[in-house]
Amino acid sequence: MSGPRARSPALPGAYRPEWARPSHRWPARVLAALVAAVSFACGPSPAAAASAVPRFTLFGWVSPPPDQTTPARYAEMASVGMNVALPAWDDPHDRDENLRRLDLAAAHGMRCFVADERFSTVVALGVDTPEALARIDSIVADYRHHPAFLGYYLGDEPKSDAWPVLQKLFPALRARDPDHPAWNNLAGIRGFGDSALWVADNRGYLERMHPAVLCDAHYDFRIGFDYGEFVMNAAALRAWSLEYGIPFWSIVQLVPHANVRPITQGELAWQVSMLLAYGARGIGYFTYWTPAPDPQVNWGPAIITYDGTRTPWYDVVRQLNLPVRLAGETLATLNWVSTQHAGSVPRGGAPFRGDDWLAAVDGRAAIGRFSDAAGVPYLLVVNADSLAAQDIGLTFVGVTGVSRLETTGAALWQTWRPGSTDPAAIMRLALDPGEFALLRLEGTFSSRVSKLGPTLAVVPSPAAGEVRFDLSRLAGDARIEVLDATGRLIWSREAPAGRASFAWHGERDAGGRARPGIYLACVRDARGAITRRWSWLGGS
Repeated sequence: MSGPRARSPALPGAYRPEWARPSHRWPARVLAALVAAVSFACGPSPAAAASAVPRFTLFGWVSPPPDQTTPARYAEMASVGMNVALPAWDDPHDRDENLRRLDLAAAHGMRCFVADERFSTVVALGVDTPEALARIDSIVADYRHHPAFLGYYLGDEPKSDAWPVLQKLFPALRARDPDHPAWNNLAGIRGFGDSALWVADNRGYLERMHPAVLCDAHYDFRIGFDYGEFVMNAAALRAWSLEYGIPFWSIVQLVPHANVRPITQGELAWQVSMLLAYGARGIGYFTYWTPAPDPQVNWGPAIITYDGTRTPWYDVVRQLNLPVRLAGETLATLNWVSTQHAGSVPRGGAPFRGDDWLAAVDGRAAIGRFSDAAGVPYLLVVNADSLAAQDIGLTFVGVTGVSRLETTGAALWQTWRPGSTDPAAIMRLALDPGEFALLRLEGTFSSRVSKLGPTLAVVPSPAAGEVRFDLSRLAGDARIEVLDATGRLIWSREAPAGRASFAWHGERDAGGRARPGIYLACVRDARGAITRRWSWLGGS
């Protein structure tokens, strides 16, 4: 990441969250919805919930420095909406200091990535030597059972010369502690200056490290110009997330520094909303704590100043995180289908194409399409203008109702219903700069036959041994995908235009075989997508 670094140490359950406490101003019905979403996503087992990566994360780079690592400061981080803490500014990476931070985080419902200075000794000894492995055993033993521990921070934006060490550290830690991932934040496009080098570097990292989470940082708004590559970065993260079967996070620009200019509230909201439209499972803010003064970098104010004072960004981010976290927890239970852009198409984006439910869009908007396990469609609609409010018009066909996720008012989902005699109905959304709206569509979707997009039949269901996918009305760029109930990609194949059939016997593209359970089959082409839910009993 261009900017402050928590010094890299190694490389060339049962707590009530602060936002759930009576002193926090988030509405009780919003808190209940968040608890329900987290419970649905993590499952009923406390042990499983404690060991899993959160389904949706909000964090800031970086955490308060050691002399500000206090209960009040961690309550402050939790109150702004953060549920994950990264290493501190000027972090000593000391074991006792790490455990103190973990205790404070746990008391406020947060999780921590931990950097430990002993990894430097591990590298110096040679990761696969008995002495180094013994030190890894000690590191794991110190943290793995702490309820606030999330994973092992192994440095920011590792270059390819660090990969040989990481290729040994990742599996060594995974073998000893499969519940807590090793983690790096990667450089965005501007870290390379060339998109081809960026793609090659990210793929190389993914194929060698097999991380549990993909995360990068991209800062688009510069003094005198904008790169116009934010959507390209988000779309690539989405594609790699699907290909490698892992969630993705991204860190957004907030604090001005060097040639990174100050941004508006709308530009901050626009970055976050676009990432939600592409199905991001985590949002980071650069930065939370303002780094130490540096005349070469010229840090502007972050959410908290270097001397510990809240800036106006604190209340801005706190209010933004309320709908973001609620929407993020909801989207984490859904299957991402596509993201398209109406009005104008940014670099790396796909143009909007109507389907049998959303036929047209009036205005500049990004449309993220999602579906639940029963095939019910959801739309994440983003005002694509980061500087001006817009009145976005959505033309629905055959929809009996549209519910919007709200954070104000009496009901969590506010329902709009078209006239009963209208074959097509227009819903209008008044959105502030960069603002989003999460919509749930109502209708008999499971029995409807698409008139515009592809069709898909899954037989038999439940299936054992073999299941067949029959596809028809395929346009260009068609693909069939099998996903598990959490949306992780299991298997996919390209499909020719027209008609096609595929047989699946439980194989996983990453190797091994799928377990029995509930799966989703999704077909996408240039015009739309269709999803079917089915049961897999396993193969012989």
